[in-house]
Amino acid sequence: MTTQIVSIEGNIGSGKSTLLEFLRNEFNNNPKIIFLKEPVEEWSTIIDENNVTILQKFYNDQDKYSFPFQMMAYISRLALLKETIQNNPGSIIVTERSLYTDRLVFAKMLFDSGKIELINYRIYLKWFDTFASDFPVDKVIYVKTDPDICHQRILKRSRTGEDSIPLTYLTNCHEYHNNMLINTNNDFVCENKLLLDGNIDIYENQEKLQDWIKKITDFIL
Repeated sequence: MTTQIVSIEGNIGSGKSTLLEFLRNEFNNNPKIIFLKEPVEEWSTIIDENNVTILQKFYNDQDKYSFPFQMMAYISRLALLKETIQNNPGSIIVTERSLYTDRLVFAKMLFDSGKIELINYRIYLKWFDTFASDFPVDKVIYVKTDPDICHQRILKRSRTGEDSIPLTYLTNCHEYHNNMLINTNNDFVCENKLLLDGNIDIYENQEKLQDWIKKITDFIL
């Protein structure tokens, strides 16, 4: 059996992390299914002399920090995925976002808005094209959530570095996710997709959670 990569996609605050943790618990006794959270904790270790993290710097000054943040996000995600595949051959690896989300959602959105200049974007794409093709996504689970609901959840959970994320940024993220995962006129090729309504709070709706788990089990196994 070859290694299979399944990516859980969705906006910031869409419910990806919550879903991934529920799935981790559900498949706890299946050693062939590996779950990878987005390496946010690693990002929080990259700090300046005042202990301000790169994530905080990015949200507070995107014009200055978009390029270094996207490079760091891509490299850390790539390194984690590569190590996991090497250590778990033949597994199903369920990731929180993919390398392609970095490029087609976040890096592209920042470039289109002028926050990453052309020369830096070309450097980013050079790095991306050199390595990403070795890690194709086999299946996608898209947790599609309205931006205003994402914003409410972000404010409620109060994660460090996220308190300054504006609704306009989430709205743009939502549009770019849709362009990548629903529209077909882009560079992302993955025919196997499962769409979930992320507006539903699976913390509060156990019946819907069990329905999701059944759908996902049938989808990835």
